[in-house]
Amino acid sequence: MPIDAWSSSLTETLNQVLQSGHSSFGDFEANTSSVSITMVSTQNDEDAPFFDFHYTSPLLNQSAGSTSHITKNSIYRIGSISKLLTTYTLLVGYGWGIWNHAVTHYVPELRRAASLDYESSLENVSWDKVTIGTLTSHLSGIGRDYANGDLASQEFPWMEAGLPELPLGDIPHCAGNTSLPPCNRQEYFQGVLKRHPVCAPWTTPVYSNMGFRLIGYVLEALGCASYNSLLQSNVIGPLKLADTSAMSPKRGSWVIPAGNESGFYVDYGDETPTAGIYSSSDNLARFGRNILLNKQLSALDTRKWMKPTSHTSNPVFSVGSPWEIWRTRSHITSGRVVDIYAKSGSVGQYDSQLMLLPDYGVTLSILVAGSSSGSVITVTTEMVLQSLVPVLENITIGEACSNLCGTYESSQPGVNSSITVAADPVGLYLDRWINRGVDIKAVAQAYAAQTGSPLISSARLQATNLQDPAAANRITQQNQRAAYRVVFDTTSENLNGPHRILDLGAHQWSATDSIMYGEISVDDFVVHLDANGTAMMIEPRVVRDNLLRSS
Repeated sequence: MPIDAWSSSLTETLNQVLQSGHSSFGDFEANTSSVSITMVSTQNDEDAPFFDFHYTSPLLNQSAGSTSHITKNSIYRIGSISKLLTTYTLLVGYGWGIWNHAVTHYVPELRRAASLDYESSLENVSWDKVTIGTLTSHLSGIGRDYANGDLASQEFPWMEAGLPELPLGDIPHCAGNTSLPPCNRQEYFQGVLKRHPVCAPWTTPVYSNMGFRLIGYVLEALGCASYNSLLQSNVIGPLKLADTSAMSPKRGSWVIPAGNESGFYVDYGDETPTAGIYSSSDNLARFGRNILLNKQLSALDTRKWMKPTSHTSNPVFSVGSPWEIWRTRSHITSGRVVDIYAKSGSVGQYDSQLMLLPDYGVTLSILVAGSSSGSVITVTTEMVLQSLVPVLENITIGEACSNLCGTYESSQPGVNSSITVAADPVGLYLDRWINRGVDIKAVAQAYAAQTGSPLISSARLQATNLQDPAAANRITQQNQRAAYRVVFDTTSENLNGPHRILDLGAHQWSATDSIMYGEISVDDFVVHLDANGTAMMIEPRVVRDNLLRSS
């Protein structure tokens, strides 16, 4: 489907669902929530989203300053997406060198606590074992919050619920929730140091707002400046994110739901690094695009950052720093695996999603504000992804095939050597590989049979991120080279057989670069591209020949 037709279809569907409140992925109270969705691509101009959708709920609080017409620059609260901006500020300013430093190096309150001779790690956090990296990846073992979720600090009938009466010293008098104001630094550490650890560091991810408040203090110690100013100087200013701020915006198009508890004006104090930032769908989408384009981090650092740090109990969901990494299929129920690097947020009547799809060079932001924001963003995000991913996959394969598909023949006269590259719904593959009259794919099948391996089902081209500096620097005035590896897929899944714990397809990753001839790997391919990125020649290095594109 062409992108314009897809965009029109998705827009119509979203409008219908938001006005009716009904969808196949769940229902919600219709018309109560405003929605902004912006999608950008690394291949397009950053000011030109390829999808831009906005729904203005009739229930906006204009008397409180809300806009009556939402656009991509309208400002929402983004909740815990703040954690991603905080981590990025840390990486841009101070790099990976501090990742293994203990938090006690930068936070004196924790350094003093770590020096005490605790009798049992069950009672107190071993702060000297908590590193910057464990805090950003939710692997520190510390709790979620100091007191935000404490029933004793909220209007909850805890006595009637059978809980014991508490002495006054055990009842928090600050929290930052709807009942109590935020804690200042002194109050915060007085309470935090009483909290029990949840688990030992590096055991399992435990979502922790507390960890990112501590990262805020780490940043201030490193930069000798406030968190707000560091965010501004390291990220907001350089990336020109004019709609983004760590404090209540003084101007702009604000999205404020009806009611007295929207949360738009709440001051989160020192909790700002974890959940207090404001932004727009435009700014968030462009922020994600800048990550994919390595605008401030090197390509190596970006790749290092965008990796899972730990798994969860759900096989389709892993945790990074602080990425929330979802795995789906390129055609949702079939096709290859696609990873979505996301960060969600929820605060007051605001829910948000920022999602990066590195395979396609696409970023999307979804911001929702209103009394039903939680259910609306769940439905909206699922609808968008179910529609978007297959379209991006088809476009990507189509573009890749346009650039690479065809027949390549030997540059040596009279030599019967050729390769034909084709595409299917999974990607690019070698449809034929003949070298000096010999069918290399048939030879590979014979070798697989001789060594006891399953039959080869396909030979697929896999990009490696290795390319000439000219290509890496986006210089298009000269020819370029890009390296690929050919993955010989020997998966032989028997759909009628018993379920296997040790999936036979999982071994594929270990086969790359495993067979050589004369110190060159059989799967080592170089594609020569013209200035427009179109393949002119393929070099299967193992056969020491160049094959020119003939069709």
